Amino acid sequence: MTDTAHPQALSGTRVLDLTRLLPGPYATYILAGYGADVVKVEDTGAGDYARHSPPLEASDFGAAFTASNAGKRSIAIDLKTDEGRAVFRRMVQGADVLVESFRPGVMHRLGLDYAKLSEINPALVYCAISGYGQNTRRAALAGHDLNYQGVAGLLSQRVEGEPEALPPALLGDLVGGSFSAVIAIMAALLERRASGRGRFIDISIGHGAMALMPLVSVAAVNGEVVKPFGRTALSGGNPAYGIYVASDGRRVALGALEHKFWKTFCLRTGLDDLAEWRPEGDDAAAAVVRQRLETLFRSRSAKEWETLGAQWDVCLTATASVSEALDGARTEGLPVFDSYARGTSRGDVRVEVLKGVCADLTQMSRVLTPPPQQGEYTRSLMSEAGYSDADIAAYLAAGIVKGPQ
Repeated sequence: MTDTAHPQALSGTRVLDLTRLLPGPYATYILAGYGADVVKVEDTGAGDYARHSPPLEASDFGAAFTASNAGKRSIAIDLKTDEGRAVFRRMVQGADVLVESFRPGVMHRLGLDYAKLSEINPALVYCAISGYGQNTRRAALAGHDLNYQGVAGLLSQRVEGEPEALPPALLGDLVGGSFSAVIAIMAALLERRASGRGRFIDISIGHGAMALMPLVSVAAVNGEVVKPFGRTALSGGNPAYGIYVASDGRRVALGALEHKFWKTFCLRTGLDDLAEWRPEGDDAAAAVVRQRLETLFRSRSAKEWETLGAQWDVCLTATASVSEALDGARTEGLPVFDSYARGTSRGDVRVEVLKGVCADLTQMSRVLTPPPQQGEYTRSLMSEAGYSDADIAAYLAAGIVKGPQ
């Protein structure tokens, strides 16, 4: 479903997506959510191997592929052949954006780098997503989210005693990669309106992830002594901002940073003597306050605390499981989900997927096409590019392009 009275920002924008796995595909999935026509350009071999990871029962695809490829079309081209590259170049002529995530140098060796393609289409916005950027000392190295978080300094921000605990989310891939790419692409498209020309975008996931630490980073880069993680005001050093265990074993989050919230919380809970207390760098005093809060929170269940927190308005909530958070959004009818129908022997099964951007609650939920099979739209996309049925059949027979199996 789309709001026809308000056309989507990227309606009429063609995106060629040569990426695999998660950072690139999720970036282009977000662009598709704003109306872009995303064409997934795959090789004629394995294609995007995220498709073949252990499948979800609902979608019959792996979780990463399901989460980031609905609403796209796929064409499979052998870019190692002259004929395949010619097909691709013809598609570039009608494209607005190209996103690739090969190791630096791959597209240059294929003769499909920005310098070459911008000669064909000067208005092309070309976004290269890589682990460490195109021209850095780590440019040629392989990596995954954990490596990028480590290089960015994120993994140093760990509670003492738990340095090997893995991060709870793919922050490098999604923030350093996907969201950084989307912001840069959107900005380049706006810039193009004025200049008429596209540009090259060099997204480094490892460096992009640094954006998650603006407070720590601005202190460190300017020579300030940064307290270890767990002792800063927002990482555990202030007991008014912390996670506590309730009587039922579930956890609650107290975020009473402002004095007005802290004072109200203390007066409501019988901690009157702490109502005027403020964290002033006294770790010993903070430890005593934290112990008192730990005892207090064990006196009620998480649900009871959340109810009281809403009544008192003191930034106190129960922590939800992933399923509870999603069910809560669904119960409120919030537009954070899209869906598509997958045909099975039992009929169509409805598969729900999160929107790429869940924060904008003015959006409408949409019914998407399912994530594509490899080369599912090869014939139709080649036809759109001006190839005849006979040409398409010849290319398919020669293995230059590939259709669905």
